[in-house]
Amino acid sequence: MVPVLRNAAANVGIGVMRISMNRALIVALTAALLVGLVPATLVLDRRLAATVERRARAELEGAPALLADRETMSADMLAMHARDLARLPQLATALAAGAQARAVELAVAAASENEVAIVVDEDGRVWAGPEPGPVLLEATRRGGAPVAVIAAEDRLLRVALSAVTYDGAWVGAAGVAVEVGATAAATLAGLTRADVLIFAGNRVVASTLDAVPTRLIDSAGVREDGGVREVATAGGRRFFVAAAQLGEGTVAFVRDREVELAVVPALRRTVLLVVGVAVLVTILLGAGIAGLATRPAAALAHAADRLAVGDFAAPVSPSSIREIDRMGNTFVSMRTALAERLRELENANRELENRQRRLASLQTELIQRDRLAASGRLVAGLAHEIRNPVANVRNCIEVIRRRLADDEKGREFADLAIDELLRMHELAERMLDMHRPEEPGVATCDAAAVVRDLAAILRVGSEGSHLTLKVRTPAVLDAAIPRDALIQVLLNVVQNAREAVADHGTTELTARRDGDAVLLEVVDDGPGIDEDSLGKLFDPFFTTKQSVHGVGLGLFVAEGIVRRYGGRIVAANRSAVGTGAVFRVELPAANRSVETTRPPAVSETEAEA
Repeated sequence: MVPVLRNAAANVGIGVMRISMNRALIVALTAALLVGLVPATLVLDRRLAATVERRARAELEGAPALLADRETMSADMLAMHARDLARLPQLATALAAGAQARAVELAVAAASENEVAIVVDEDGRVWAGPEPGPVLLEATRRGGAPVAVIAAEDRLLRVALSAVTYDGAWVGAAGVAVEVGATAAATLAGLTRADVLIFAGNRVVASTLDAVPTRLIDSAGVREDGGVREVATAGGRRFFVAAAQLGEGTVAFVRDREVELAVVPALRRTVLLVVGVAVLVTILLGAGIAGLATRPAAALAHAADRLAVGDFAAPVSPSSIREIDRMGNTFVSMRTALAERLRELENANRELENRQRRLASLQTELIQRDRLAASGRLVAGLAHEIRNPVANVRNCIEVIRRRLADDEKGREFADLAIDELLRMHELAERMLDMHRPEEPGVATCDAAAVVRDLAAILRVGSEGSHLTLKVRTPAVLDAAIPRDALIQVLLNVVQNAREAVADHGTTELTARRDGDAVLLEVVDDGPGIDEDSLGKLFDPFFTTKQSVHGVGLGLFVAEGIVRRYGGRIVAANRSAVGTGAVFRVELPAANRSVETTRPPAVSETEAEA
């Protein structure tokens, strides 16, 4: 009996001890959590506010550097545009001749929509745009392309100038000005995540703040550099402000302290909620949480291992513990998001490759245009210098011919010499065609009507032959090019295509609208263009025909005309369709409000010649 009682007492004691230890463990764990978390929460609360304020200050300190980088990039782009405008040959000619209206017209046409063209004559008088100031003009006279931000008429303008030279002499300056206003303020606000005020002198010219805080900041006087300052306004509001000079203006980056610290109460509630949940979970679940967490945690670890080797489909077991289940769901969401980001990265890489190819194509086209422009200037200069001596020599030979009345052989040689000189004179005229000034008041035409008229002309010229010309056009198609110029371009291209198909073949001429452009395509089923000739087709004097059939100026003149009116012309082979070549002429579409002489509107037509 005694041993039994002893065993019972021992069992009861052990049981009481086990319960007490569990309670003590729970109490101790809870107390440890409270002792550790409550002071940590208080410290965290204070440090959180200080960290938010310090981060706001740090971000504002970097705002002037970001402004400087962006200003450098904007200045480089604007200077490049100013140099392009100043290099316009016709602008230099107009400035040298004192043709103010013509120079202003050319500069305004070359400036983009958000830019103001600036034209300054040789004496420093401003013909168009804001006054750039003597400093910029002097830098331009020295051959520079200065960019500066100036205050003009209660506005802040970024101005870029470049020297305009004629025959190596400085004849003036040209450039562009862009207003630094609401758009710039909005862009800077998006980049710095701060409100932005832009000052021109003592006047606010742009602000992303409302009217009341703008007045408060303006009245506090924040137009000088000096790091981040805390400004207390008369209304009791406090702002963090960092100011940076922008030429003759000032940019102030502003953050409202109340707005920055508004997140602290929410974070404080979140921390308290986390602490409460942690204590409650500790009290209710205790040591049993480990066993419940083991299986889903192991499954999560396995899924993470499979993810490391590229398997995005490993299963994740659900858990009855909310935190562990949330972790699993978060992992699944993260894994799904990672897979989506990888797909987006692949798509972005493909898009980058496509852009690289397009960039390479555009770069090649730009080099080709520069080469053609240089060749055009050289050819035009040579033609201008050759034409007058040729005429003088022809006149001299004509006089000699008249004195050879009794010398039949001499007269024959004189006639041959005159014919050759006439051919040289005609060649020089053709080379100068693409450099003749535009006709005033003639800028648009109905491209569809031009195509139909050209088809009628070619139909008359090809009677009795086996050549076929197919034409497909809409009823009306306005293009920003004079009618005579378009006829000359199409006649050269179509004639070139018809000569390529020899005695038997088909040439298709298509005109259509593509967005803001007019596309004219000339397609033939001839032998095509060899790869070595594709890059030289529009070079002067390049031809694949026999010398008796041409001198290689038709496509050169056509390309110059199209480029003069803001378009482009490209050539390619019909490799995807069959043999033959494709010439595509792209021209700006004319404004529908401009009156253009056109025939009565008809439906889309398709004709054969």
